[in-house]
Amino acid sequence: MWLLARGAFCSRSVLVRPGMLRSLHAHARASVAVAWGAFVDRYANCSAKQRSGIELHARARPTRLALDRLFGCPPDACIRVRAVGAGMRHALVAGEVLGGASARTVLAGFGLNSSWQLGKPSVDDSIDRIGEPVVCAVDGTVTQIACGREHSAMVVRRHDGIRRVLVCGNNAYGQLGLAAERSGGDHGLPRHGINELTALSDVLGGGEEPVKVQCGLDHTVVLTSRGRVFAMGWGDDGQLGTGLQTSSKCPVLVAGLEGTPIADISSTTDFTLALAVDGRLFYWGNAEYGQCMVGRKIDRVLARMNVSFGGGRIKAVAAGGCHSLLLTEAGQVYACGYGALGLGPDKLAALEPTLIGGLDGVEAILASTDRCLAIDNERRVYSWGLGNSAGRLGNGSAAANVFSPEALSIDPALVSPSMTALGNDIAIMVS
Repeated sequence: MWLLARGAFCSRSVLVRPGMLRSLHAHARASVAVAWGAFVDRYANCSAKQRSGIELHARARPTRLALDRLFGCPPDACIRVRAVGAGMRHALVAGEVLGGASARTVLAGFGLNSSWQLGKPSVDDSIDRIGEPVVCAVDGTVTQIACGREHSAMVVRRHDGIRRVLVCGNNAYGQLGLAAERSGGDHGLPRHGINELTALSDVLGGGEEPVKVQCGLDHTVVLTSRGRVFAMGWGDDGQLGTGLQTSSKCPVLVAGLEGTPIADISSTTDFTLALAVDGRLFYWGNAEYGQCMVGRKIDRVLARMNVSFGGGRIKAVAAGGCHSLLLTEAGQVYACGYGALGLGPDKLAALEPTLIGGLDGVEAILASTDRCLAIDNERRVYSWGLGNSAGRLGNGSAAANVFSPEALSIDPALVSPSMTALGNDIAIMVS
C-alpha cells in the first residue's frame, strides 16, 4: 500500500510506502544550536574549564548545545528547531522531534521557572535543580517565541492553518491577557502553564491573525496580519500605547496607528518600537534615557510618537533597556539612549540615532536590557554591552563591559539571523 505524504520537509506531495516514513525522518537534517550565558553549561555537548568569575552553570563563550539533552530525547533523535526565545533568565526552544511515522512538536525550556514561564511547573524547584529542562507538548507548529521577565508568549500555527497566541508564566499585571485570574501552586502567585490567548479573538477582525508577539518586562505586544498592534499588561510607563497610565488584563488596541499598517515591532523592557509598512517609525513607553530618539529625554510616552530619521530607509528595529537600535537597508546600525551603545567608552549617551562604526553589511540586529548583537552578511556575529557573571557577552569574560562591537568566535555555518534569540543573560542561535 502507498500513502500520500506531505510533511515539514516535503515541498510537495509524494507517494511513499508506510515503512519509508521512518527513512524520510532519519535523513531529515537535524538542527544545530549554539548558546552562551546563564544555565547553558548543563546542555553543552563538550566540557570546558570555567573561567574565574563565571557562574558555575553558565558558559561565557558560544557553545554547541546537545539538543537531545534539552528535549529529553535519545541521542540519535532528529530534532528540527522552529523557533527560539530568551528572556530575563529563561529560554524556550520549540521544535519537531521526528521519529517513526510521525513528528511531534515539543517546547523545551531551561532557566528560571518560578512563575512557570517555561510552560508548566518544574518537577523540583530546589536551588540545585534550577536550570533543568521543562518539556511541554504543543498542538501545532510554533513559528515565533518571545520571553519577558517572568512570562512567555508564542505564535502557533494550528493543524488547520489558523494562527493563535499561547502564553504562560506570571500574570500579575495582566501580561498574559488572561482576565480570569487564579493562583498556581502554593506560592500564591498569579502564574499559569500554557494557555491560549482566547481574548485576542474578541478584538481581531474576520480573517485577521497574530503574526508576531513581543514580551516586555511585564507586558506583551501582538502584531496582526492586518498590521494592527495590541498590547496588554503593565502600563504605568505607557507600555500599552493607549494614551493612559493604566494596565490591562486583556488585549487593547494601540492608539494612533489607524490607517498605518505596521510591519514589525520590538519590545524587551518598558517601551516598544514599531516600524510601519511605509517606513515610518513609532515609539511609545518609557523614554527617560532618551532612547526615544527625538533629541531629548521624556519620562514616559503614553501614546505613539512619530520618530524622524534621516539616515536612510529603516530595515529593522531593536528595543533594548535604556537604548534603541536601528538597521538601515544599507546595512548600517544606529544607536540611541544610554549605556554601552557600541559608540566607544567615551560616548555613553546619545539623544539621537548615532552611527556605530565598524559595522557594515549588517543583516540583523538584536537588543536586550543591557546588550546588543549584530549579524552581518557574512554571518559574523558582533556583541557589545554590559558584561556580568553569566558571561552574557559571549567573549569569555565575566564582568568586563564592551563599548564597541566585538566579533565572537562562531562558525558562520552555525549562524542564522532569523533564528537567533537574545535575552538578558542567555543567547541562542540555531541553524
